[in-house]
Amino acid sequence: MTKGKTLQDRLARSLDQANQRETEAPGTAAATAPATGRCTKLSVSLFACDVARLDAIRDYMATRGHRLSTSQAVKLALRTAVLDPGMETALEAIRSEDGRKW
Repeated sequence: MTKGKTLQDRLARSLDQANQRETEAPGTAAATAPATGRCTKLSVSLFACDVARLDAIRDYMATRGHRLSTSQAVKLALRTAVLDPGMETALEAIRSEDGRKW
């Protein structure tokens, strides 16, 4: 088994565990939201600045008394993202970092 496969397996298990904890935890958004079925698993590639932003979100929430998993931090970022023209600037930065044709 290659190292990448092992890491992917560990991340998938971690996501499963985080989703299970969210489902079981009383008073969380997942526990209080209407049941709509299982979550959709996604695999994403993040740049160092994205991981740093996730860490910043987790650290900020920790100072406010909330320990978040990476999965919860991603969900929080998505649900609080402001939809405005500034997203286009961010998209251009992502494209230049990525280096692939879009």
